[in-house]
Amino acid sequence: MSFMCFLWYFLPPRIILTMVIGIKKRMDQNTKMGADYEILIVDDDEAQTEMMQEFLRISGYQNVISVKNIHSLWRFLREKKPNIILLDYKLPDGTGLDVLEQIRRRKYQIPVIMVTGQGNERIAAQAIQRGAEDYLLKSGDYLVTLPTLIQKTIRAHELKQSIHKSLEQIRYQALLLNNVRDAVVVWDMDGKITYWNPASTALFGWNAEERVGQPVKDTYLKYFTPPIFLPKDADGSGQLIIRRTRNSTGKTLWVSSHVTTLKDNQNPDKLIGYMDVCRDISRRVKAEQALRESEARYRAIVEDYQTELIARFKPNGTLTFVNEVFCRYFGKPREELIGMNFLFFIPEIQRAKVVQHLISFGKNKNVGTLEHQVELPQKGYRWILRTDRAIFDDEGKIFEFQSVNRDITNHKRMEAQIQTAQSHLVKAARMATIGEVASGVAHQIYNPLTTIIADAQLLSRSLSSDHPGKESAEAIEKAGWRLQEVVQRLLDFTRPENEVQKEIQINDTIISAVSMVRSQIEATGSNLEVSLSDDLPNIVGNSQQMENLWVNLLLLSHEACLNQIGRKIRILSKMDDKGNVVVDVIDNGTPIPSEQLNFVFEPNFIGQTIGRGTGLELSICREIVRQHKGEIFAQVSDEASAHDTIISVIIPNEE
Repeated sequence: MSFMCFLWYFLPPRIILTMVIGIKKRMDQNTKMGADYEILIVDDDEAQTEMMQEFLRISGYQNVISVKNIHSLWRFLREKKPNIILLDYKLPDGTGLDVLEQIRRRKYQIPVIMVTGQGNERIAAQAIQRGAEDYLLKSGDYLVTLPTLIQKTIRAHELKQSIHKSLEQIRYQALLLNNVRDAVVVWDMDGKITYWNPASTALFGWNAEERVGQPVKDTYLKYFTPPIFLPKDADGSGQLIIRRTRNSTGKTLWVSSHVTTLKDNQNPDKLIGYMDVCRDISRRVKAEQALRESEARYRAIVEDYQTELIARFKPNGTLTFVNEVFCRYFGKPREELIGMNFLFFIPEIQRAKVVQHLISFGKNKNVGTLEHQVELPQKGYRWILRTDRAIFDDEGKIFEFQSVNRDITNHKRMEAQIQTAQSHLVKAARMATIGEVASGVAHQIYNPLTTIIADAQLLSRSLSSDHPGKESAEAIEKAGWRLQEVVQRLLDFTRPENEVQKEIQINDTIISAVSMVRSQIEATGSNLEVSLSDDLPNIVGNSQQMENLWVNLLLLSHEACLNQIGRKIRILSKMDDKGNVVVDVIDNGTPIPSEQLNFVFEPNFIGQTIGRGTGLELSICREIVRQHKGEIFAQVSDEASAHDTIISVIIPNEE
C-alpha cells in the first residue's frame, strides 16, 4: 500500500489536509537543502519506516536510508556517516537508549532524534541526557513537523561544530598575544606564514598582507644569517640565537631570534607549526663591536649613552653635587642646582614618601631604593628609580647622601601596557566563553520553542475562525516566531567571523546592531533614535565587522551618557555629494576634549580616558573602517543649544 493510500484509508480528512499543506510548504523550503542530507532511520517496523521514507522524500529529502536493528546500524556507520539518525526506542536487539550511550562512547559526531511510539516523559528525559538532540512521539500528524525538525537539528549541530572551531582559533590567537611586544612570525606545517604581527611590520618593513599565506622559506627564512634551523619535536623550547638579517629597504639588522614549536592544545603530541620571536638588538651589537675595537671608543660610548642621574645632598635635601646627566634631565645648569633642595622637583603628594624613605636610614640600613615621580619643566611627570647610600661621619651620624637615579618612565608604561593587554585578553576569553554559553542556551531554547510554535499551529488549524481560542493560538504562534528571530540573531552574532567581503547594505548592519544593544541602552534611561536613508547604494564589505563597528560606537556613546541628564543617542545614515555612504553616531554625553579630537582613535594604554572605553575600543573601530577603505573622525557640535559629540564614518561607494 502506498503512502498516500495509507493516509486516505486510515487518517481523518482534517489531518490529511493539514499534512498535504505542510508537505507543500516544506517541499518549497527543503528541496534544495534536503537533497544534500543523508538521513538514516533505525526502526524494525517496516510499515512505519516506509511511511517515513516516502514522506521525507516528498518533503525534499531524497537520500533516506533505513536499517532494522542495532547490529546493522554499527555496520552501516563503519562505512558511512549520515547527517542525522532517526532512532526508534524499542529495537529487536536493544533499546535506543543503549544506542545513544554507544554513540557517545564511540565519539560519533552525528545528531540523533528519538522518534518512537513510547510516549513516556522519563524515556524522553533519558534520551536527551544521553545525547539525543530531540524527542518526537509517533502520534497524530507528527510527520508534518519531522522535516522541519530534521533541518533545524542539523543546522544546530553544524553551528555547534563551528563554535568549537572558533574557540580553537581564539586559543591559538591567545598564544600569540603573549608575545606582542616583540616581532612574532608563525608558519604552519605546510610552510605557509599564518601570522605576522604589527611589531614584525615595524621591524622588517613588510606588512601582514604581503607576508601571510606566502612560503616562509622564500619570504622569511632566507634573509637570516646564520640560517634558521627548525627545532626538533622533542626539543620544542628552541634556542635563542643572535642573527643578522635585513629589512625591506635593505638595511642590515641584528636580532635575537627564538624559534619554538607550536603544539595543539587538545593534542599535545601533535605539532601544528613554528613560531619565531625576534627582538631588534642592532644598537647593542653595534655598541659591543665598537667597544671591542677601541677602549677610547668604549669610553666615549659610555659617556654618550649614560643615563644615570648622580647627585649628593645634605640630610635636609640640599644638593651639593650633580653630574652632567642630572643637569640635562632637569633642564638647569649645575650652578643653579647646587644649593637647591631636590624635593623641589618631587610632586607635593609624593614628598612625604621620599622623606620617610630617607628617615629610615641608620646604622642598620645604609642603602635603600625607592620609585617615585618627579616633575620636569615643560615635560610633565616622569618616573625615576633612586638608590640612596648614606654617608656617616666619625660619630656615626649621617652628614650626606649619595644618590644614583634612573628614569624608568618607559618601564612603568610597559608595565601598564602589559596589564592592559592581559586585562583585554581575559575579557576576550570571557566574551568567548559568554558567546559559547549564549549559543548553548539559544540551542536549548530552540527545541521547546519549536514545539510551542508547532503546537500553536496545530491548535490554530483545529479551531474554527469564530472560536474564542483562535486568536490566542495565533498570538502564541506569532510570539514564538518573534522569540525565534531573537535567538537566531544571537546565534548569528556568536558565529565565527567570516573575512570575505561582498556587497552589503549598510542599513541592514545598523538595524542588526541596534537590535542587540537597544535594550541595554534604554534600560539605563537613555533614548536611542535611528534614522536611516532609503536610497543608500550597496557597498563592498564584511557585514559582521560592520555590525561590530556600530555596536562598539553605540556602547561607547552609552558609556559617555551614563552620568548625564536627558540622555540621547542617535545613529543616522545618509549619502554625501560624492555618492559615499555616511553614518553618524551622535550623543549628548560627556564631550571629547577638543585637544584630543585628533588623537582619540590612537591606542591609549595609560593615562586618563575620555569616558569612552579603556582607550583601545576607538582604535579598533578605526581599524575596521580602514579595512573597508573608509574614514572615521570625531567632532563636537558648536551649536549653542547643545554640545553633541559626533563620530562620523564614511564608506566609499566603489561602483
